[in-house]
Formats: sequence, structure tokens, C-alpha cells
Amino acid sequence: MSKAAVRALGYLELGVSSLANWEDFARDILGVQANRDGNALNLRYDADCWRLRLVQTGEDDIRCAGFEAADSAHLQAIVARLQAQGVAVSAASAEAAAARRVSELVCLNDPFGLPMEIYVGNRSAPGAFESPRGVAGFVTAGQGLGHIVLTAPEPDRMKRFALEGLGFLLSDNIFMGPPGHQLEVTFLHCNPRHHTLAFAAIPASKRLNHIMLQLQDLDDVGRGLDTAARAGVPISSSLGRHTNDRMTSFYMRSPSGFDIEYGFGGVEIDDATWQPEVYHAPSIWGHRGALNPA
Repeated sequence: MSKAAVRALGYLELGVSSLANWEDFARDILGVQANRDGNALNLRYDADCWRLRLVQTGEDDIRCAGFEAADSAHLQAIVARLQAQGVAVSAASAEAAAARRVSELVCLNDPFGLPMEIYVGNRSAPGAFESPRGVAGFVTAGQGLGHIVLTAPEPDRMKRFALEGLGFLLSDNIFMGPPGHQLEVTFLHCNPRHHTLAFAAIPASKRLNHIMLQLQDLDDVGRGLDTAARAGVPISSSLGRHTNDRMTSFYMRSPSGFDIEYGFGGVEIDDATWQPEVYHAPSIWGHRGALNPA
């Protein structure tokens, strides 16, 4: 990337109805560490202290997305571009930055009111991550926690905010549905992961469609599917492979109603050679079930 841009999706804060249900789901199904922190539940699945922070507020939706900047200079360049778009950006207090385990933190909202944060700092925790379910590991190094797909009532506004403000680059687009009634899904990247952020005008009352966690071992995806099915977790979309990022994955319903995509083997982007494409189906095979925009 030639201009200063966010370089990873570092963390998410989610508002949920039941921390207890999420604690069981995180440890027994996802295979991640779930650690109580006062009135919150922190989910850890790599070197970072936590990637997902759950607070029991009841909305069962995303409350905040935290994006990492490489350093202070990059952070300030991103802030300047956002302000030029008319986005209000404020510096967080030292206490707020410390709570996120970062050294610098700014706060803003996306075009539809979702709180976002951009930070600088090393959030690693002492001790190596160990999965409570024996998962070999998750793909996060240099790529962030995974990806999120959001609803965006006006996708062009979201595209300008993400591309021109945050510094994302276009990966590709998928048009789904019959002619005249197609849903366009836009996929953006900020590191080698095929997409960190995707969005579409999905008819839904909530902003979060799904979160993707990428496994290091395909067998862990299969075992995860078996584990979820045995536990009675609703499987929203069967095992399949996507057209654009080539991820082999399935989707399961979280305790909050949005989906978790559990996958392996996504392509990695080299910006020197990558050419965005247009697809007309989300999957090469499989992924039978509910509509899941990759």
C-alpha cells in the first residue's frame, strides 16, 4: 500500500444477551480462551490479550471495531483524511487507551453510526495461546483477527469512508441474486488477507452479519463442524468453498444470532499483482443454507 492505511482489524467489542452462553460456546465450540474481566468476557485466540470483548448489553450486535495503525505518523495521516471527509475524530483518554491495552487511541463513527477506533500499540499478552479444545491455531499474524461483514444501507458512502478514509483497497465484488434484484457485496483488504471488511445493503436490523475466524488446519474446521453439530449449534451454511477468497468454511449461529464463519485456506493478496474481479456467485460448491455474503 502506498498511502497510510489501517493495517489490520485488531479487536471487536460485541454487545450480547448472555455472557454465560458465550463462554461455553467460545471454549467448547470455537476452541478459544474465554476469560472473565469484571462485567465483560474477553476471547483470546492468539498472542494478543484478546480479540473479541463481550459485554452483556443485550443488543446482540457489534458495538465497536478497532483497527490497528502501524505507528503514530500513519495514525495521524489516517485521521487527517477522515477529517477531510467530514468525519469527527477524537483522541481517547489515557484511561480508555489503557483499557484497550494500546498506547494511542482515536475514536470515530462510520457513516451509519457504528463506533470505530484506530490504535497504535502492542497488545500481546504473556504466555502462549492454548486452545481449550485442542485447536492447532488461528491465522492472525500480520492479518488481524479475521474478517467482518457488515450491513451498509448506502454502500457507496461506506466504500468512500473505507477506501479514502481508512485506506482500504478493493479486493473484488460479488453480485448475488437474480437480475434486477441483485445484492452487491464489496470486499476490501488492508493486508494479505483477501478481505478484512466486506459490506452490502443486506436487509437486516443489525450491523453485523458475521465474523470469520481462520484456522491453521483444515482438519480443525472439520472437527469444529462435527463438534458444533453434536452440540446442537445451528449450522447456518454447510461446508463449502468461496469463489473469491477460496476459503473452505462453514457458518454456525452464535449465541447472539449472528454467524461465525469457521474456515481454512484463504488466498493472500499481493498488491503488486492483484486485479479485482467481479463474481456472480458466493461459492464454488457447498455453503448450502442461509445467505452468507462470503
